[in-house]
Amino acid sequence: MASATNWHPVAEASQGQQQQFVDIDSVELLSQGHVRVGSYYVDSRSGTPQRSDYLTEYDCDRRRFRDVEYNGPVGSSGWLPVAPDPLNSAAMEYVCGLGRG
Repeated sequence: MASATNWHPVAEASQGQQQQFVDIDSVELLSQGHVRVGSYYVDSRSGTPQRSDYLTEYDCDRRRFRDVEYNGPVGSSGWLPVAPDPLNSAAMEYVCGLGRG
């Protein structure tokens, strides 16, 4: 994953113990309605902050995502719905807005 330089907080939950950041400089419009972005998630609920880095593609029209690269918990390589994850939803809304702009 490329080194990010322009991290922007897009959402938090659990009284700030969970946070989602995106790298504005990494936002890439892939095709109509599809955006790729580097992001990271921090979970401090266990006391020690745990960071997970991702390169994610969003399908803005269908409100779904897939992680292309990650160093955190292994998920699915297929498309998944963004809902009901409020942090991922906020990241998608933000980068899809940039992709349209």
